[in-house]
Amino acid sequence: MRRRQSLLFGLGLLAVALVWWVVQVAFLPSDTRSTAATYGQFVLAAVGLAVSVAALWRTILPPSSGGLDELSDRLAAAMRAQAMTAAMERGLMQPLPLPLKWTGVSKGITGSVAAATAPRGAGAWFTPLPGLDPITSADLRTGNREKLHRIYGALPSGRLILVGPPGSGKSSTAVLLQLDALRYRDAAADAHDRRRIPVPVILTLHGWDPRSTPVTDWLVSRLTLIPMLRGRAGARHARALLQQHITVILDGLDEIPEDLRPIALSVLSEQATFRLILLSRTKEMADAARQHLLVGAVAVRLQPSTPAATVRYLLDPLATPAPSAWKSIAATVKEKRPGPLASVLSSPLWASLLHDIYPPLGNLDATVDELLDTDRFADSRTITQHLLDQAVAAAYTSRPGQKPSPYKPATVRRTLGVIASRLHRESTRDFTWWGMVAWSPLSGRLVSAIPTVLFTIPAILAAAALIAVLAGDLVWVTLGAVAGIGLAAKFLAPAAKYPLTLGGSFKSRNLRRGILLGLGLGLGFGLVAGSQGGFAGGFASGYVGGLGVCLPVGLVGGLTVGLLDQLAQQGRNDVNPPTPVKLWHAEVATAPFLILTFASAGALVFGLIGGVIGGAESLLEEGTVGAFIGTAIAVAVWTALSKTMRAACGQLYLTVRYRTPFRLLRFLEDARSRHILRTVGPVYQFRHATLQDHLAARSQPTSPASAVTASAAASPERTAPSM
Repeated sequence: MRRRQSLLFGLGLLAVALVWWVVQVAFLPSDTRSTAATYGQFVLAAVGLAVSVAALWRTILPPSSGGLDELSDRLAAAMRAQAMTAAMERGLMQPLPLPLKWTGVSKGITGSVAAATAPRGAGAWFTPLPGLDPITSADLRTGNREKLHRIYGALPSGRLILVGPPGSGKSSTAVLLQLDALRYRDAAADAHDRRRIPVPVILTLHGWDPRSTPVTDWLVSRLTLIPMLRGRAGARHARALLQQHITVILDGLDEIPEDLRPIALSVLSEQATFRLILLSRTKEMADAARQHLLVGAVAVRLQPSTPAATVRYLLDPLATPAPSAWKSIAATVKEKRPGPLASVLSSPLWASLLHDIYPPLGNLDATVDELLDTDRFADSRTITQHLLDQAVAAAYTSRPGQKPSPYKPATVRRTLGVIASRLHRESTRDFTWWGMVAWSPLSGRLVSAIPTVLFTIPAILAAAALIAVLAGDLVWVTLGAVAGIGLAAKFLAPAAKYPLTLGGSFKSRNLRRGILLGLGLGLGFGLVAGSQGGFAGGFASGYVGGLGVCLPVGLVGGLTVGLLDQLAQQGRNDVNPPTPVKLWHAEVATAPFLILTFASAGALVFGLIGGVIGGAESLLEEGTVGAFIGTAIAVAVWTALSKTMRAACGQLYLTVRYRTPFRLLRFLEDARSRHILRTVGPVYQFRHATLQDHLAARSQPTSPASAVTASAAASPERTAPSM
């Protein structure tokens, strides 16, 4: 606050000095006025350079510790909201998840446990979080959920590896650990202790090439996807937070290419200066560790659920006494005899699917004891494949009190198969509605060109023709085009990777700051340009006329710049990122806003110029033409950057090629409501990655040229990384 007050005071003094100088020069004798004006231009240029250097210096300097503490608290609130949503969609709240059990493991995965737990120099290792005691090698032998958090917070090396077999619940464990860490942070004794406890952030390793990208640079690029870390200072803040305020939970080492896994471990060993938790399947981690270990890490392996815990999980949500079919399943699990069903149900994934599929909680018109038929289900694979098939069928089976699905079963399986297969080709679990444009030919370039050809180019030509009619000079057309391109590049290009959105409130800090900045720039432009007009044409006509035109035009331009700055800042709710549907509607809503803004600015600018030059008659005429020019520019800007138009074109291609629903976003939301998909902010994921792989393997191409092949699909037993 003090820095802002000092800055405003300095700008006020500069404005007073500028006005004083203009007045003094205006009344100088004509023979000295030109020299004084030239000197004034030099002074203004020097001041402008100094202000630019100061602004650049502020972007380079790291934020103050107080600012980082406040930012970390806001980040914690955002991560808490995201983790709660993830826990609800994973079914970790009701019924309660299976009890977490783990054992320590070092053979073939990590180095010496004693070396990792021994205290070292303060510059290279971490002290226990406030309220936690140091741990020893004995603490790593076995434990539960509570003890896992203590190890995470007190491990001197700050590096923990979490492994387990497919379906063991690694990603769910990461979400629960994130919630536990955030609750522990909230319960800190005071603000000082709270801000010494880092904020856990879950990221997937998809997209990182450790051969060419330092881990910090890649993490910064991922952190800036969080709404509160976007904008011009987002990367700087993210880099500062990484130093001491964030714990990074990296999920999906087994999802990146096999040859990159040991390289990733090597890079993390050398470059990770933050607390780190790494998740992977056991076999893939062991294979990578043969070439390079994550130095200083300790590893724990998730254990299968005990029969007693599985029975409690299956029966507790049911009415007492439980239905006979469920009692039969529980009796089979209790017997502890080797058998495919008991083995399958020791995994949290398959146990949770039983509740999703079979009544009284599920929708499938069948009884759960059909799984006891050893003729149909002779081995574990047959059972798991059946459960995955029935999970989709149960989700789309109409039940009393539920809205029937508008999609036929064949359409559902075909569409989900296309999505799953494409995700498998890209080795990712995340997808967005605007990213699906790249699924069309030539990485979406042909589809993306449709809005440009039909709308953007005609709108630009129309605006240029209207400007040429008003200006009567090709030079003005060229200058206008350059100015428009520069404005779009400055304020809208940062938002080009994401859908355009507005904060939706004039109380937004970004909006106020952008408008004030734009108005300040417009006022300065009007004063300087108007003063030059006064020197050239005399006080009575040139000076007053110059200010009369340039000052209002500058103010209008500044207001427009401020509003566009808000548009580029992606002013979203930091704590509750927008859902995919809200993001779609938010971008569509920017179209009338842009048209109104540019049309008003065009009418005022050209109307003022026409009124000063040609009188009142020209004011209305040229103002009307200016409104059309502004509208054409707005259409060109929106269609050039809009993701919704390109997504609609991409969906049309998928409909023609694969017979998927044209309103694909509606289909995705229906699948989410039926717990086939889940969302993390604006990102979609399959609720179970194993289901994604199963659908990718089962999907059949609808055309010979289809890029999706069942033979390329992965094993159906893979775990899901979380964002």
